[in-house]
Amino acid sequence: MNIAVVGTGYVGLVTGTCFAETGNHVICVDIDAAKVERMKNGEVPIFEPGLELLFERNTKQKRLFFTTDLADAVNQSDIIFLALPTPPGEDGSADLSYILNVADKLGDIITSYKVIIDKSTVPVGTAERVSSVLSNKLDQSLFDVVSNPEFLREGVAVDDFLKPDRVVIGTNSERARKLMRQLYDPFVRQGNPIYFMDERSAEMTKYAANSYLATRISFMNEIANLCEKVGANVDNVRMGMGSDSRIGKRFLFPGVGYGGSCFPKDVQALVHTANEYNYDFKILKSVMNVNTGQKTVLSKNI
Repeated sequence: MNIAVVGTGYVGLVTGTCFAETGNHVICVDIDAAKVERMKNGEVPIFEPGLELLFERNTKQKRLFFTTDLADAVNQSDIIFLALPTPPGEDGSADLSYILNVADKLGDIITSYKVIIDKSTVPVGTAERVSSVLSNKLDQSLFDVVSNPEFLREGVAVDDFLKPDRVVIGTNSERARKLMRQLYDPFVRQGNPIYFMDERSAEMTKYAANSYLATRISFMNEIANLCEKVGANVDNVRMGMGSDSRIGKRFLFPGVGYGGSCFPKDVQALVHTANEYNYDFKILKSVMNVNTGQKTVLSKNI
């Protein structure tokens, strides 16, 4: 299949490279001309185990390309992934300006049917907003907007993409659904599921998953703090908890709190969404408070 990936950050580059690995023709688009030139010269701009090998193989075999020309990439492609940044605003909401700006540009380019996929982590209702922007310039028959959240972990992102636990696809279009199944079938041959659902549920799934994992981390930090006061060993408690099949061993390690590029902004964004709908998400607010306080706990112990 012919694919364009708009944005060559962490998610975009892993996505484009892994799709090329299964025989697709992939064009990655970025506005940073210097970065594009480096990639054309064989330089991988991020470090991710296993990515460089796939990058080199697929560029040599003429399946993976790089350009700054959005129109050219779109005209050569049937499927367009939007893998653009959604940084947090001052109020905690996700900034959709990059995605909506590209959607507006696509409205000037598209002349035949395309599937446009939100790969970025975006709040509930984003697929509808992208569709609305496109509809200002295009007939609805020329596009479908799909939500396809990523669940990639830094350090094992290539394996996560090639052998996913599950694939979540949000669409109400049968035409888009058939193309998405064809696209992802090579990655789920061992029987892992592709979950089709509506766009809003797919968007919520990503936030719910990350927020739950952040909640586990904050909970375990609270347990660790209490263990210190009562004289219990939190590592023993963690092992005892994690051996319960209903709980599992992952994300039960106490420390200075969660961080990184995803958890803080995703928890904030979900709380912001709840506030927009006048829902008081008490648990997640507590999770954020615990995480903020946890940053000072270690320094006090030292």
